[in-house]
Amino acid sequence: MVNRRRLMAALAMSVLCAASACSTGSTAESPSSPAGRTAASSVTYASKAFAVPFTVAVPASLGPRPASDTRTFLTWVKSDSDEVSFLLPTAVYRPEHPNRQKPPGSYEKYLAFLREQVEYHAKWRDEVETTVDGRPATLLTGTTDWPLDGILGCPAEAEDVVDCYGLQPDLALRVAVVDVAGKVLVAWSTVNLENVNRDKERGTSADFARFEGMLRSLRFAPPS
Repeated sequence: MVNRRRLMAALAMSVLCAASACSTGSTAESPSSPAGRTAASSVTYASKAFAVPFTVAVPASLGPRPASDTRTFLTWVKSDSDEVSFLLPTAVYRPEHPNRQKPPGSYEKYLAFLREQVEYHAKWRDEVETTVDGRPATLLTGTTDWPLDGILGCPAEAEDVVDCYGLQPDLALRVAVVDVAGKVLVAWSTVNLENVNRDKERGTSADFARFEGMLRSLRFAPPS
């Protein structure tokens, strides 16, 4: 699932980094300006440990450094319901199946797996075929009225479904599935639906525009 315990731990790491005066890297223009907000500066971040290396322009609202950069999981966490994450799934959990399983082995099969979850309360909308740095990609927005823990996948260090990611009833996710040289890269941004319901004019468009702006700025490292 999009796991609260894991996200709060990651947020604490991010705050610790800020308190210790981590360096910020070079600045660049924000790739996307959410409606109703002034354009903010961004920093260009180069992944350190992620197995599919890339650079990306990170809006100032997320902070200059990620909360986690491991071989299979890279995330920026502003709060427990506002994050941007990149995942190379090493396992998935299917609804009503207690054991972790191998993730679908291709971009097309992974998308098919996500769409199958409509049988278990997943709701997908606003699906768009696009590219990310020239690689085939699909964007879609996911919500649910029932917890769907682990359907997006698990990082390598995950030992249980609580350490994995999926759809949750209080969140809307803008999800990107990218085909990177045969590997499935999954990225998403979260919005707290309770906040949206309280502020009817806010919606999710500004938060999702920030995420899609990051995707437009993303550049994969050339093969070594």
